[in-house]
Amino acid sequence: MTVEKRYKCNKCGFEWHNPKKEYDKCPDCESEDINRIGLETELQNTITQQGVGRGRGGRGAGPPRVCKCHQCGYETQKTQGMPCRNDKCPECGTPLCGSD
Repeated sequence: MTVEKRYKCNKCGFEWHNPKKEYDKCPDCESEDINRIGLETELQNTITQQGVGRGRGGRGAGPPRVCKCHQCGYETQKTQGMPCRNDKCPECGTPLCGSD
């Protein structure tokens, strides 16, 4: 049995999982301020916070909907399947980060 390793970035809110890889930074914004989400935490959230995901007034779990420049505030719609960090801000050249 493979244990699913789930992570959440404290900077951009991006959540991801990969059972075969350990992460030390966010794959979307490259921040090192990430937490590993344990199975206990995930089960507790499922039990106590049902129906609070995107579009339901919740905390925005899942991939970001927009890419944002944390330097100047520029925002653009996120392209599904493409990390925000692949694009640079057209205003100041800073790599973009996922945001809600």
